[in-house]
Order: sequence, then C-alpha cells, then structure tokens
Amino acid sequence: MRELMPPDPQAGFGRDGTLPDRAERELTALLGTAESTTPRVRAGMSRRRVLLAGGVVASVTALAASGELGRLSGSDGGEAQARATPPVLALDPIGGRSSEEVLTQLADKVRQLAPESVQGPYLYSKSWGWALNSAGDVPGGVANAAVPTVTEQWIRASDGAGRERQMHGRPYFPDPDQERDARKAGLIDGKGIRDKTYGSGHFAPDPEWQALLPFSTEPDRLLVQLKQVNWEGGRVIWGVSAMLDATRRASRGVVAPQLRAAALVVLAKRTDVRVSRTTTWLGHQVLAITQETRHRAATFRDSLLIDPTTGDRVGSEEALLGDPLALRIAVPGTLSVNEILSRGTVQDTKARV
Repeated sequence: MRELMPPDPQAGFGRDGTLPDRAERELTALLGTAESTTPRVRAGMSRRRVLLAGGVVASVTALAASGELGRLSGSDGGEAQARATPPVLALDPIGGRSSEEVLTQLADKVRQLAPESVQGPYLYSKSWGWALNSAGDVPGGVANAAVPTVTEQWIRASDGAGRERQMHGRPYFPDPDQERDARKAGLIDGKGIRDKTYGSGHFAPDPEWQALLPFSTEPDRLLVQLKQVNWEGGRVIWGVSAMLDATRRASRGVVAPQLRAAALVVLAKRTDVRVSRTTTWLGHQVLAITQETRHRAATFRDSLLIDPTTGDRVGSEEALLGDPLALRIAVPGTLSVNEILSRGTVQDTKARV
C-alpha cells in the first residue's frame, strides 16, 4: 500500500529544527524577495496570510520550522497572552471503521450518483469565512486580525469574467491592544459591502492545474496527475481541493461523480489522513478529512470538509492546537475558516442558487 503513495511532502517537517529540501528552497526564495508579488485572484475565500519583513507574504505552514519564524514562534510563545478566536471544530472519530474504509465506502456511493446539470453559463458560489492574518514585523510583537466575510461570486466559465460581492463584518483582533499595529500593517482585508464586475480573465484559473486537464477517474492515474503540482502547504487535501475547483471551472460548473469518487479513493490510500464527523459553524453535518503537522509543542491541523452524500468540497478549517507559539491566541484556535453556503450554475450575474 505504501509503495503506491507519493512521497509525503511533510515527512520530517520540522524534525530537529530542519526543513525538507523543497521547503527550504521555497522559504529562501520568499525571504529573498524585496517586494510582494501580486496574488492571483481566487475563486472563493482567500487563505490565511503571514506578513514578514519587507512585505513578503507566506503561509504559516511553510514557515513552521524556519528560523524566520523566530518572531512568530519563539520559545516564549506559550507564555504569551492568549486571546480567543472563533471555535475550533470538534472532530468526532468514526468508531468501528478506519479512515480508508469510510472514504472507500463513500466513493462507492458517490460513483453511482447522477451527474449534475448545467443551468447557465455562470458559476455561482456563496461562502462564509475569515482568515487570521498575521504580521511579525510590528513594534508590539506579532499582530493578528481577521474580517468575517460573506463572498458571492459569479464567474463566466468561458472567459473568467464575472462579478464579486463581498459583505465584510466587523474586524476581529485577538489582542485588542494591537488593533493599531494590525491596521497599520494592512491586515484588514475590507469593510462594508464591495460589489464589483470584472472583465475577461479576471478570475483566471490556475494554469498549473488547467494544464493537467482532463483529470482521470482512475485513482492511480489521478494520483500521478496530482503529484505534478506542488500542493498548498504540502497537503494532499488541498491538492484534491484545487483539482476539483479546476475541474469545475473547465466543466461549466460541474464535477462528474466518478471524478469525485476517484479523489476520495486517492485520499483513502493515504496513511497521514484522518476522517471524522463534525458539525460546521452554521450547523451542517459534514465529514472532515484532516492532516496535521507538528512544530515543537504546536500542532497545525488542516481539515477539508466534504458533503457526506455527494463527496464534494463544502469548506475548510486551519487550526492551531497545543502551543500557541507567539501568535498570542488561545489554543485550540482557528487560523482560517471557510464554509460554502450554496453553489451551482446560473444564467446571469443577478441570479442565485
């Protein structure tokens, strides 16, 4: 079984204070950049940002065992003043069945589902979430901020044009005393309602994933395709999530049940994946497919949330457990949250599902 799986990008992560070779190269490139690059526009919620000196942006997982994380995760981090974040999902283990059995059985059911129908040229989605953005280069130490946001997107599959409507809630600061530093560092993503229409190419798909289309519905071949792209944070769950998004864009808003089933089988064969039941922040019953990384006494827990009936992605969570390091948040604490409220295809940029 193990021989059929790809090399684990997280193997040995942070062991003896060292980084895997690829992570070391990527971190060196990040820290050597004088200016931040313009990010690709995402379909759906943005993920968490960690702002380093010089405006360089990276993910907290990529930095977990690096020297640069000294300001963010010093040995005194556990003694820092802890502030609460929104609640971490409670994961309920599924008794009597292994994660492989749960995902394999779900794949068998999903494979028998009828295909979705296309109702229009626009891909519509509505999601809720937030990301705890952090700045490690501020006078008062690490500053954190998050803005709860409801995001609606209408993306024309043929050319990437469309509309985005965002309703920003009240900014949240785990340490209220650092609000000024957080605002000055640019950690507040937006305020009020922002509703914009964009021309062709604005919601451009990720070219790395687009180049691999069409994806195979045979699990072993699909795994070979997945391994051709660096998964975000080295997590196969984020690789599967990105693959499903790329397919939805290329297939006018639908993902064939057979491909969703194949993705579940790929995840089922991983020994570093754990499956649990959980209830989302808005009360939905879902399955959480989880991977973890440890650094010192801290655990970074990432969960892909899937619908237990359709096998499709319905959200995500990044959580910090154990030691808060120097982030000054109470643990367990959430680093990012995303929950899809509705999704489908529609005729124009005013229609909703």
